[in-house]
Amino acid sequence: MLNNEIRGSDLPQGKPMKKALIVASVSWLCLFPSLSQTSSLSTSAKSPVGQTDKKTERHAGGNRDSDLKSLYDTHQWFKLRDAVQAAKATAFYRGAVAYAFNDFKQAEKNLQDVIKSAPKSEQASEARGLLIYVYQRAGRYRQVMSQIEELLAAEPDNVSLKNARSFFAEVSQYPEQSVTKRNHSSIRYRTEDGNLFVPLSVDGKSADYILDTGANFSTISESEARRLGLTIHESGVKGTVATGAQVGFRIAVAGQLTVGNVRVKHVVFLVARDDQQPFVDLPSGERGVLGLPVLLAMQTMRWSADGTFESGFRSARSSVSKSNLCFEGFDAVTETGFRQSKLNLHLDTGASETVLFPKFAEEFASVVSESGQKNSKRVTGVGDSVEVDAVSLPSLTLRIGGFDATLRPAQVLLKQVGSRWFHGRLGLDLLGQARVVTIDFRSMTLVLE
Repeated sequence: MLNNEIRGSDLPQGKPMKKALIVASVSWLCLFPSLSQTSSLSTSAKSPVGQTDKKTERHAGGNRDSDLKSLYDTHQWFKLRDAVQAAKATAFYRGAVAYAFNDFKQAEKNLQDVIKSAPKSEQASEARGLLIYVYQRAGRYRQVMSQIEELLAAEPDNVSLKNARSFFAEVSQYPEQSVTKRNHSSIRYRTEDGNLFVPLSVDGKSADYILDTGANFSTISESEARRLGLTIHESGVKGTVATGAQVGFRIAVAGQLTVGNVRVKHVVFLVARDDQQPFVDLPSGERGVLGLPVLLAMQTMRWSADGTFESGFRSARSSVSKSNLCFEGFDAVTETGFRQSKLNLHLDTGASETVLFPKFAEEFASVVSESGQKNSKRVTGVGDSVEVDAVSLPSLTLRIGGFDATLRPAQVLLKQVGSRWFHGRLGLDLLGQARVVTIDFRSMTLVLE
């Protein structure tokens, strides 16, 4: 989530949006150290046509692993998926694809196999890092804690891991999140100031919270936690906001949260101060954000232009080869089309506005230089704000989930405010151009109609 205010003489003054980027403390942990270098074996003599000797097979295998490693190191999950499906891959790369495409069982099986086969290896450390995200997305915080402890045993002075341990030591004290009911339901939602609010109840008390695929934990304000009767626990949790600043949060755990016919128990909330965005201007009962752990528990959701919000409906389960959603750590990413190329955009329903990142400016320099006009944008996170250089393009059309959406104007940030592996962030402005938006976290698909 970002709060962006356009500034620039060539553009009208933008209305400040009641938004903020809320990223929980797991953004500290770099899960992708370089893998051990894989050496390719070569042969000094050509093999007879139609035959391969063992050296040639090993050479081919080495090349294949090198290609997979390159895709993994550069976080090209869609290409890695295609490469793993096209060739016989090791358990590690099969596990990495399962991690990215939200296949819990296969990710756990393959990555645990890697750890068991060589527990002290670098790939085992990589596998543990991926499992941290797999378990966190599922709300299994004790298993997250277990993997962190194993990594700390090898890197006892790692500050990031120590910070992670402090946080998960706190949340793992409580019962783990679980789904007790998941049936199809249809309720009414509303949009206001670029936010999508859905009605729900927390421990029997009604509320309307922002639906935010860009938040890796659900979040509420201090006054909202007290209204709900939740106990606020002190912690050393630090959140990285849009500007890169570190902001402190406390923790509260709801016994039960219900959205339509989906019921989730033991939901962890980060608790922000009331003077922090995005809650400052919101009334009581609306000072909350539904983050990914709850949305993943729903599995499926759909909202329509007529104000209908559906959840818990049957997944259009299909082959992973057809998925246009994946995960980069805890960020949902959708593969979109631009001209003849593919872009990876962070799917963030908590963002009012779609923006492009420096990666887009680098890969499409001619597009930016030919029609772009320099300006700036104010990026505001929880408790912090900074002006960022940007370029404004008159318009840009993207193919998103089978739908052509046009961004007018298109803002390209020249300073990184999200993952460097993303071309940008997809917000509600483009999603709102479709009549119906469907997110399916089982089939990992985003469909716009």
